[in-house]
Amino acid sequence: MQQLEAVRRKISTTSDLLSVVKTMKAMAAVNIRHFEDAAESVGEYADVVEQGWAVFFRNAGILPRVPHGGSAVVLCMGSDQGMCGQFNEMAGARTVRTVEKLGSEGLKVSCWTCGERVKGVLEDSGIAVDRNFRVPGSMRGVNSVVEEIELDLEDWKDNRGMSRFSVVGNLHSGEGERVAVNHVLPLGRNGGRLAKPEGRCLPMVNVPVEDLFSTLFHEHLYIAVYGAILQSLAAENSSRLAAMQVAEKNIIEHIDVLESEFRTTRQGNITGELLDIVSGVEAVFGGE
Repeated sequence: MQQLEAVRRKISTTSDLLSVVKTMKAMAAVNIRHFEDAAESVGEYADVVEQGWAVFFRNAGILPRVPHGGSAVVLCMGSDQGMCGQFNEMAGARTVRTVEKLGSEGLKVSCWTCGERVKGVLEDSGIAVDRNFRVPGSMRGVNSVVEEIELDLEDWKDNRGMSRFSVVGNLHSGEGERVAVNHVLPLGRNGGRLAKPEGRCLPMVNVPVEDLFSTLFHEHLYIAVYGAILQSLAAENSSRLAAMQVAEKNIIEHIDVLESEFRTTRQGNITGELLDIVSGVEAVFGGE
C-alpha cells in the first residue's frame, strides 16, 4: 500500500505542475498579442518621425559628420526569467559578435543589458556588463525602463564621448524568432530610408532647425529603445510558449506512465490480497 500511495502522490504533484504549465501557456499567448499590438503602434509612429526627418533634411541640409573613434554602447535585450528556451543564449551570442566587431573598428565598447539572464550569459562569455536594467513585466513598466536607459545614454554621450549606440534583441515575426542588430546612432548608419511626403505640397516647418533636430533625435532614440523592448518581450513570450508546449507534452506522457504504474501496482496489490485470502481459506478448510 505504501508503494501505491507514493505513486498516487507523484500523479497528484505532476498534475499540479501540468496546471501551472497550462496557465503559463495561456499567459504567454495573451502577452504575445498584447506586445505585438503595441510594437505595431510604435512602428506607425516611427513612420511619422521618418517623415519629420525628411522635412528636416529638406530645410536644414545634412547631419554633422560623426568623428571616428570614441566609445560605443551596445544594449542587449534579454529576460529576467527563465523557461524560454535559447532566447537569452541567442541574443548573447549576437551581442558578443557585435562587441567584437565594434572593438575591431577602434571603438571602446561598453555593454549594457536588459535582463539578469542575458547578463549572466554575456559574463560567462567574457563580456563585462557595465549597466543592467530590469525587464518590464507589463506595458506600464516599459516607459520607466526606457527613461532610465535614455538618461544613462545622455550621461555617456556628454561625459564619455559616446558616438555609437546599437541595440541587439530577439524579434518576433510570423517567420519565427531571430536576432537583429539595430545601429541607432549615428543617424543614418542603417541606411535609413526617409519617407517621401505624399501629395504635391511639400511640408514646411516654422520652428528653428535646432529645435526640430533635438525633438526628432529624442523621438528617434525613444522609438528605437521602446520598440526593441516590445519586440523582445513578444519574442520572449513566444519562446516561453514553445518551451511550455514541449513541457506540457512531456508532463502528459509522464502522467500516462505514472498512471500505468499505478494501475499495475494496484492490480498487484489486489492479486496479492486475493492470494492471501485463498491461502487463508485453504489453511482453515484444507484439513477437513
